[in-house]
Amino acid sequence: MRMALKNKQNLKYSNLGETRPLYVVEDGKIVTTEIDGVETPVSNGYSNPVYDEPVSFIANIIPVGSESYARGNIAVPHAYGIDISAYDALILTKAFEFPLTETSVIWHRSEPKYKTLENAVMVDANGDETLNPSEAVSVTSMKVVDENSADYIVKRVATSMNVTLILLRRVNQNAFS
Repeated sequence: MRMALKNKQNLKYSNLGETRPLYVVEDGKIVTTEIDGVETPVSNGYSNPVYDEPVSFIANIIPVGSESYARGNIAVPHAYGIDISAYDALILTKAFEFPLTETSVIWHRSEPKYKTLENAVMVDANGDETLNPSEAVSVTSMKVVDENSADYIVKRVATSMNVTLILLRRVNQNAFS
């Protein structure tokens, strides 16, 4: 599928990476427990999703309710049998052009921001991250992408032989809680 370059806009996306457990810390050290002879860090029961670094891309993003949508110039969504009125925007791209999933976030008009995860990283004596609690001398925080700073979250990805339709919902304060 060909699209006019003038219709494309600069965007950024980030995919959900790993989920980081948050550890119980006492006196600056991670609390551990022995399970089958192996020291294991004690999680406080909470974890945080960690998104990958944002990646820049250009694509055709169309707000649902826009002039183009109102004139009926967007016929592709109807081919999928999807009611797009429940979404805030859509992106049309060549099939499989970007690795977006239904947990990806998109920045359109804003820039990515970062947040700090407290007690998320075990650090060894050299100051390097370690996964072995017996080597950990302390626990520290880490800066990660703040998914709430995104403009949209991907809610649905539909791909045909030539086109990928990505349906988006606007991110609000409670979108990820």
